[in-house]
Amino acid sequence: MKKKISIVLVILLVMAAALSVKAHAAESNQRVIDDQTGISITDITPREENEDETKDYKVSSYYPIEVKTAKEYGVQLLVKTFLVPEDTNPQALLEGDLTRRGTAYEVSDILRQDLPGNVERRTISQTLTMDSETDKLDEILPLLQSSMEYHEGGFSGILTLDKSSIQVKESGTSSYSYQLKETKEFTGLDRNDPYYIPKTTEKNGVTLNLSDIEWTPMASAAENSDVPSLYRATALYTGTAWGTKADGYTVTADYTGEVSRTTQGNVKYSIVYAEVALEDVPSAFPWKAVGLVVMGVALVAGGAFGIFWVVATRPRKKSRPAHASPKEGPGAAGKGMEAAL
Repeated sequence: MKKKISIVLVILLVMAAALSVKAHAAESNQRVIDDQTGISITDITPREENEDETKDYKVSSYYPIEVKTAKEYGVQLLVKTFLVPEDTNPQALLEGDLTRRGTAYEVSDILRQDLPGNVERRTISQTLTMDSETDKLDEILPLLQSSMEYHEGGFSGILTLDKSSIQVKESGTSSYSYQLKETKEFTGLDRNDPYYIPKTTEKNGVTLNLSDIEWTPMASAAENSDVPSLYRATALYTGTAWGTKADGYTVTADYTGEVSRTTQGNVKYSIVYAEVALEDVPSAFPWKAVGLVVMGVALVAGGAFGIFWVVATRPRKKSRPAHASPKEGPGAAGKGMEAAL
């Protein structure tokens, strides 16, 4: 009987041990699955004592420019700083379930700092063109502004008139005609005969025609005579000349000055992570597996104790001696027992 009980106990112990191993394996497999499906970033890179602390994983499409740790009222803080364009959404820089060197963190604060952009300067020259009815500089200057605003390509500034750059050109010409006259005198003529007077003359390259003669007596041929002996002739020549005139003028003037523009600045985001409290951190110890093992051991111990109690309390049957006769009385039986003893 004792041998049977021992065999039963061994079988129960083996079953409990198998149950414990199976439960522990199931718990281990479950943790692996959770680690694979969960979104987490765990820093497991081995570091030397003097290794740069700013080395870390890429978040979204940006790398942190600085990584710091600090303590605040006993709470461990991890601060990651990024330098990104102004239109970057800070949500893209957050990390969920962040674990670093065995410590779990969660987002606590997001700090933003706008950085000024760079100022670019350059010298600009711009030419102004305008129409004018005159080519006289003293009449053109009042028509020109002394300065002008410049806004182009993101640059802005004030440009000043450069008076030495002013130029005036004819914008168009037209022809016109005018009367040209020339007067000539001829003296010492013995008679007032037009034959002595040239019929044409030239002036400024234009040929003029004789149009009129005025005769003036100069002397008489004899005393007390009314007949002049010499004459003076004044000849008038006329003709038509042609010329051109400007219909208008084009004025050009340069304005120069320094202009500038400010490029878009970046934004510095500091993501502050706070250490997660211990009660909120999932424990790495396999409590579930341990509980199953303890429960299995308790069941085995309870079963063994139950079997032992049943066997121990089971009533035993009295055995009848083979040489005893049914006809023998109590006295004979007592003698037989004494003989056995």
